[in-house]
Amino acid sequence: MDGIRAEKVVVLDSIQGRNFRGKLPPDETLGFKLETNEQRLVGSVVRGLDYFTSGSVVDGLGAAILARCQMRKSLGTLCVTWPEFGGSAMLMVKSVLREVLPEVEFGGGLLGFDRIRDPLFESDLYT
Repeated sequence: MDGIRAEKVVVLDSIQGRNFRGKLPPDETLGFKLETNEQRLVGSVVRGLDYFTSGSVVDGLGAAILARCQMRKSLGTLCVTWPEFGGSAMLMVKSVLREVLPEVEFGGGLLGFDRIRDPLFESDLYT
């Protein structure tokens, strides 16, 4: 990770039900964000998501990357979605990516979003 020098970092991940404070509705798609202090000072790059619920936990690679950004005082955002799998979460991820990377075309399965159907091939980490 020492070799990567990004100006901004956006990580996409999913929420696991056991880590969320409160009850996650099984039939509703939710998305939240966490940001480094530096990102909050300059303004959010992801505008369509609320901040992650206080008392809830994100673990894994996405959380580790955001923690590293915070320690380095870098601009970083972690976006998490619920449910962990499924088309509705993928649509939310597409919308976040369109906002962050407006110059990239996401239609027609360019990044494989339209081909993912089997939960065995869907990762907890979307990137």
